[in-house]
Amino acid sequence: MKETSDLLESRKAKLISFYRKNRRLPNITELMALFKLSSRSSAFYMTERFVEAGFVEKDTSGKLVPSAGLYALPLVGHIRAGFAAPAEEELADTVTIGDYLIGSNPNASYLLQVEGDSMEGAGILSGDMVIFERTHQVQPGQIVVALTEDGYTLKYLRKRGRGFYLEAANDRYPDIFPKEGEIIGRVTSTFRTYG
Repeated sequence: MKETSDLLESRKAKLISFYRKNRRLPNITELMALFKLSSRSSAFYMTERFVEAGFVEKDTSGKLVPSAGLYALPLVGHIRAGFAAPAEEELADTVTIGDYLIGSNPNASYLLQVEGDSMEGAGILSGDMVIFERTHQVQPGQIVVALTEDGYTLKYLRKRGRGFYLEAANDRYPDIFPKEGEIIGRVTSTFRTYG
């Protein structure tokens, strides 16, 4: 029995729905019920199709876990943010959101929710999510997560002479010249959702 891509995508949507509701992937018995399959062998076959498609993978115990392809979305073209132009929809590629947002080192990447408006000039608003990569390989001009004597902060790293300082992207906030501290990492991406 060969799965059509439409049927596979439909089943992927059910799999994502199950995962969102239960915060885990279904076991074989739950797969049977979810897809109205009559036998365990059909459910095992379905798991192999999901693995081949890159939606899931199996951990060392054989349990299904999500893979990057589970949340891959089709990139259907470009849209102007300036003057309006006719939109042409074409399938340009498939982009996995995690691969797009997370930098080159996913094992050193973390998520933070922004509080405050000191970086609004950089397009980072209160409530946004930022992904930062824990690294000491940072350059002036990058947005960094820094630990100062006053706590953690999100700012531009700037250099003046031989010294470094932290700069907000909002004129209402003064530059920070920490007496002690550490650069924890650099921001690789930011995103927000619209309710």
